[in-house]
Amino acid sequence: MPMPNDIVFVRHGQSEANIIQKADKTDQPHDAAASINDRPDWQQRLSSKGIAQAKAAKLWIDSNLGGAESFQGRYISPFLRTRETAAYVGGKLCGEWTIDDRVVERSWGVYGIVPRAEQRSQFPLTSKLHAATPWYVRFDGGESMPDVYGRFRDFQGTLHREKSGERVIVVSHGDFINVARYGIERMLPEQWEALDQDPTYVIRNCSIIHYSRVNPDDPDDIRDKLHWRRMIYPDAIHESPDGGNWVELPARQRFTGEELLRQVKFAPPLLGI
Repeated sequence: MPMPNDIVFVRHGQSEANIIQKADKTDQPHDAAASINDRPDWQQRLSSKGIAQAKAAKLWIDSNLGGAESFQGRYISPFLRTRETAAYVGGKLCGEWTIDDRVVERSWGVYGIVPRAEQRSQFPLTSKLHAATPWYVRFDGGESMPDVYGRFRDFQGTLHREKSGERVIVVSHGDFINVARYGIERMLPEQWEALDQDPTYVIRNCSIIHYSRVNPDDPDDIRDKLHWRRMIYPDAIHESPDGGNWVELPARQRFTGEELLRQVKFAPPLLGI
């Protein structure tokens, strides 16, 4: 069975923890860092800006997709910030959101609950691996991106079985949407790592990523697989990647032996023998 005709991913709005993390990256710790870091990640709430972002996402979805209530499948992470976001995106009367544990944020374990400077001092090897191979590194007590991808693949199987040919909206988290992007856009690990570092395609708070099997220029042209993508920043439409326009996805990649040998050249042998 084919996938849904449309899958729309929405990242939650800015959370209070996002504010703390942003301050931490500038080495200017926020006064409330201790209380926010002591709260379990799944209990983090939206900031006032996050609520405004979710309301902006609702306006775009209402105007361009017929509103959240028009989707046959509506899924959310059980984390509180996604529940809040979904409530604002759908409105108070939009019902039948399904909470699904598979679409939760990546677990950063104990590595993720200490400031960045302490991460480097307390977990030097993990920090080194995170810089060298962000796709494969597993955080102490947490997950690697392939771990999260396993959850996405299982969720994808449910969409194949239960939502084929329908429209689905998923309110989730940055890293989960990132692994969905990896799978749907048929990337290699090095392609994903390059995209993850590309500021042009950052999954901002309340970013909307819309995948479709339906040709945007011909509604009668429905492909077997998700074939088009557009990415929207609803609170800054003019900054949306690719101008917010549809982009055709590449076909599944298949390689000759010669191409495989070219691919590995970015990591040359170190022993010389």
